[in-house]
Amino acid sequence: MVPPRRFELRPLPPEGEIEVRCRPQNAPTSAYLPGSRVTSHALDDPVGCLSCCHSVATRLPRLRLDANSITAGSRWIGVSTQVSCHSRDMADFLFWFGLVANSITVIAGLIAIAGVVWAAFGRARLVVAPQFFSPSVAPNLTMGVTSVGSNPVRGLELSLGLLDENGFSMRGDGLPPRATLNRGETVTVMGYDPDETSFGSEPRDDEVRWAIRPGDGWFLTVQWQSPLFPWRRSSRTYAWPPARRFACEPPEELVGRREIRFLKRTRDESLNPLSPDFVTPLDVGTRAIVATDETFDELVAGHKGPVFVGFGPTWQGKWWEDVKRMLDVFAAKYAPRVKVLVVNTDECPLLAERFETNEVPVFKILLRGEVAKSHIGAHSFPELVHEFAKFLG
Repeated sequence: MVPPRRFELRPLPPEGEIEVRCRPQNAPTSAYLPGSRVTSHALDDPVGCLSCCHSVATRLPRLRLDANSITAGSRWIGVSTQVSCHSRDMADFLFWFGLVANSITVIAGLIAIAGVVWAAFGRARLVVAPQFFSPSVAPNLTMGVTSVGSNPVRGLELSLGLLDENGFSMRGDGLPPRATLNRGETVTVMGYDPDETSFGSEPRDDEVRWAIRPGDGWFLTVQWQSPLFPWRRSSRTYAWPPARRFACEPPEELVGRREIRFLKRTRDESLNPLSPDFVTPLDVGTRAIVATDETFDELVAGHKGPVFVGFGPTWQGKWWEDVKRMLDVFAAKYAPRVKVLVVNTDECPLLAERFETNEVPVFKILLRGEVAKSHIGAHSFPELVHEFAKFLG
């Protein structure tokens, strides 16, 4: 049995005309059936009410009319329909009411989207970058922590620590937290070698001076209140180990799991060189080899590629020690293609005379045992790379 089709005629005042629209049952009023049409007729004309459905329901074998409704049953297999009759004034009212409601909804949505965009792009933000970076054999580094967002950075905390070549921190310090860092304000953190740098005044309130030992690097950890989730804290670490320092490279930014692993390594006592259980880590890079009058020719002959040699005297003290650290970085970066040797000229008089090292430090590249290029003086790692670039591959 096919369920009866139901047509409803809403009672309206007898005067005036009514508008008839056909649509599927339980469908929105905008979903008109194919072949439906709008018609006007008198209120007491039920045939007129039903005629607009003629193209959809062609057989209406039973018809019963009462004061409030028209009910029709049919065996026609098709789409159930419902006829709603409204006055034209009411239809106009519903049209404009819906238009205004939709407009208000669109405006509210645009305001919500603008709020999300403002929260995302106008939130408190930090920029941490090198402010003063002067390339040299043992450069110093100054980091600037600047607030650049529309809102102030809250709960700022800075932590610093020394880094040795194994990634262990022998000394660290935490600075007093700052409640707020307003837009445009900067906290300056300066890592310097006290043997080479001195100051004529006390540090400012927005300046931190951090003394580093010869041969060491340092790291800076920045933490602040998350702007989108105030119950959480954002964190970033900027690592400047000796390898990056003597290569004149900027600090490495660490976040997430990399930051956690790095900070855990800085506190690993097995990497403490003063610990009785200390063992040199396996991930330490290749270093320059110290050559003597007796071992030099054998070391050169045992390598088929270029051999880079740095000549210098031990009486140059800290300067020559920093140059040798720079040569260690050179060896780690270009091994195994290039073998790097270090010759202390005051301990190797035969080599000093053989290679005419009257001016020191001097650097030479050897190909098949013969000098291919020489360079006197050392200002920075990038300078040496530039001078011998065509031999480094």
